[in-house]
Amino acid sequence: MTTKHHRLPDGTRLAYTEAGAGRAVVLLHGVLGSRRFYERNIDALAQRFHVFALDFRGHGDSSDSQGGNTVAQYARDLEHFLSSHGLEDAVAVGWSMGNFVIWEYLTQAAGSSRIAAQICVSQGPMDLKADGWEHGFTDRHGLRDMIRSAQDDYRAVCAEVATIFTKELPSEADQAWMVEEELKLLPNTAACILADQTQRDYRAVLADLTLPILAVWGSDEKCLPVAAGVWLAETAKNAELVVFEDSGHMPMWEEADRFNRLASDWIAALDRQVPDRS
Repeated sequence: MTTKHHRLPDGTRLAYTEAGAGRAVVLLHGVLGSRRFYERNIDALAQRFHVFALDFRGHGDSSDSQGGNTVAQYARDLEHFLSSHGLEDAVAVGWSMGNFVIWEYLTQAAGSSRIAAQICVSQGPMDLKADGWEHGFTDRHGLRDMIRSAQDDYRAVCAEVATIFTKELPSEADQAWMVEEELKLLPNTAACILADQTQRDYRAVLADLTLPILAVWGSDEKCLPVAAGVWLAETAKNAELVVFEDSGHMPMWEEADRFNRLASDWIAALDRQVPDRS
């Protein structure tokens, strides 16, 4: 992927890939990931749209920063990127934590016209199991142990994560690049963003959202159950859920052709609707 860089006010440089023309589609990856996890989608979506795939600060090929490793700061970084590029009525595609950044952005920039619709891949409103929410992937004790593990042996954490993303175990070559992408984060950066994003709760935000949302889940989800997607589709006012039977946490990668067709047709249909920017 050709890498460009966007400079943020604090000097951090966000790496991104840009391709295609037409309506803006912004791809946002998950925690510890990078835009490479969209490598099977960028070119296909760019046949019909103007695609931007970003690496969050500290992730992928973006520069690290001492501080700012929170979902809230990633949302501010996204606003700076969108406004600097003059993007309006973009479709934001989030995978896993990327959706938290979208929901945080919509909270911070209420009434903004920069994001008009969302494709939510494999992310419910919160990751932490708590009273009233059983669809997370861990509880507070599990989060504590995860942070400790990231400090003790971050490579081992990355190697384990690479085995639970998909329905079928990825090849050794695919596991290798996934781990190497995750290892681009410094262990302290990884621990900070893991702690912050895992404690986010966007249930109230989603209950008030009216912008169009396409939720895509894998049926063999090992991280966040399909029940979280069902909740999202039933709670957000203009959301629908599509379940991919041959996928786990990465349907955009595991069933890339189907995802690319679904996403492209759904985005194209938006042009026949009046955007709701609530």
